[in-house]
Amino acid sequence: MYERSLNQILQVLRRIKCLTYGMFLITFTTLILYLVRDVMTVHLISQQASFPVRRRPGFAAAIQMEFHRECTPQQNIIFTKTHKTGSSTITNILLRYGEVHNKTQLLYKYPSSTEYKKLVPERLMTGRPTANIFAQHANFDHDFLTSHIYNTSKTFTILRSPVSQFLSAFSFFEKTALYPAETFEESIKLFFKSHGHDKYLTESWFCKNCGMLVNANSVDMGFDLEGYVKSADRDQFLSDFLEKATRTWDLVLITEYFDLSLVLLKRRFCLQFEDILYLRSLERIKKETVEEPYTLAKIAEMQKLDIALYEHFNATFWREVEKEEGIFEELAIFQKLNKQVQSFCVQGSRVGYQGTYANVLSPEGRENFQCIAMNTRCLNFIRLMEARDDTAVPRSDIPRISEDYTDPDSLNYNQIVHMDRTENVIDLAYKNRFRFNF
Repeated sequence: MYERSLNQILQVLRRIKCLTYGMFLITFTTLILYLVRDVMTVHLISQQASFPVRRRPGFAAAIQMEFHRECTPQQNIIFTKTHKTGSSTITNILLRYGEVHNKTQLLYKYPSSTEYKKLVPERLMTGRPTANIFAQHANFDHDFLTSHIYNTSKTFTILRSPVSQFLSAFSFFEKTALYPAETFEESIKLFFKSHGHDKYLTESWFCKNCGMLVNANSVDMGFDLEGYVKSADRDQFLSDFLEKATRTWDLVLITEYFDLSLVLLKRRFCLQFEDILYLRSLERIKKETVEEPYTLAKIAEMQKLDIALYEHFNATFWREVEKEEGIFEELAIFQKLNKQVQSFCVQGSRVGYQGTYANVLSPEGRENFQCIAMNTRCLNFIRLMEARDDTAVPRSDIPRISEDYTDPDSLNYNQIVHMDRTENVIDLAYKNRFRFNF
């Protein structure tokens, strides 16, 4: 009986061994087929691609070819930077896009402020009256921007759910210091009770301490609060603004669907995956919450303009997504690429600007332009470009300016001037993973 049982065990082991060999052969054959496909893809890219590629295209170019479309990359771009919507991440994307593809930015004079509300020629950087890209904070002025950005520009922006945007802005801009209370929610209630806010948008367009907080996205997009309050027909006034906004902005992204928004932007502006990579920035470590329905309803009441704006463009966003065949497959690929790049660039985190997460870059990340540029705050990034490009900045001031930017995890002056931009960070991130070069 024991001998029979032993034979049965040996037969089972032989079958397992055969099955293991079979699985190994299938896996090996599959890898070879993928390698052959990628080599053929590289050949096709060199023959067919309409976007710039290196003479030895790598993994990034092969993946890009999977979603290849006949189009011309957008050269001239106007971005309406809205408050607390993820717009700083998109500004960073556009700053990097300009640096990598040799496009000029419409900049202010050094050292600029991020909060110029009105655009006037006197504030523009010396020696550059026109440029390819505008991606800074300013109340939208269509005539001004189209006269200072080269022709054939496209305009886009991003919006966030107004209640969520209000809570984020109230915390980030430290409004709790103006309305001290035991809890975050009680501080918001004090804000509502102060300064006659019950008359806002009924009798008055002024709202004390509401800047960048209440209906901020509407104001960013150029909505005339005074005209609205004085209008004999406010509903029609708002309707007319939404109709005009639909014609003005070629694309409106939605924060709640951030990655999908970036893939839609990639398709509409004919970008590459590397162009839309990002590292998260300015995320609060401690995220305050509000639970009482009354408080949430009161926020929504004050945010009535932004709610109308958001609901309108949230609907248009999904209509645009529905037109894009295969966009969710591309979204899945992008999210995997971005995650792998984040793992390559970042090795840890620390407390950063105003209690937000700050990334600590890996040694490899500190040597790659895309990694270190992705991790640089927009204001620092912009000021470094201004110092480099503004002809009014004396060259004798450069050593002093350089001393202001010494964070090893952010760009410094020497890097913004000299650092190589040609290394594809996707190729580097996947190089060790695949253990072979294309």
